[in-house]
Amino acid sequence: MRYFIVNLAVHLVVTILFVVLTCIRAGFNRKKKTKHVVTYFFPIAFALVAIVDIVLYTAPRLMDINSLINNNYYYHTGEVENIGFMRNYFVIDGDYYYINPLRNKLTEGDVVRVKHTPYSLFTVDIATISESEEPEAGYTTRETT
Repeated sequence: MRYFIVNLAVHLVVTILFVVLTCIRAGFNRKKKTKHVVTYFFPIAFALVAIVDIVLYTAPRLMDINSLINNNYYYHTGEVENIGFMRNYFVIDGDYYYINPLRNKLTEGDVVRVKHTPYSLFTVDIATISESEEPEAGYTTRETT
């Protein structure tokens, strides 16, 4: 779970950085110290980046803290369709599951059972299903514990 905590901390720092930059640049605009027309729009751009980071990364990870503390996880079984370029995520049935890239030993086409957090889909545990245990074609499960 160290990877999850570090990832959460990095996204919190990035979000705070863009909020601070938004405030600083808005202050320049308010004091009429903006020298170029393009820099007048920096607060808007910084605010949009902060909002996107909050919505896609920071907020789901913050909501998953309670699940981590209480060991409340979801399970999903399916075939790995795609693995990210940096091996930090993989795709099952169109959902992106995030994983520590140093521990990712998956290959495309593996049938796996994923234990993950409910909001950010951060992977806690992966179990590869052997061919003798392989579920029926197109069979996927979503369970909670």
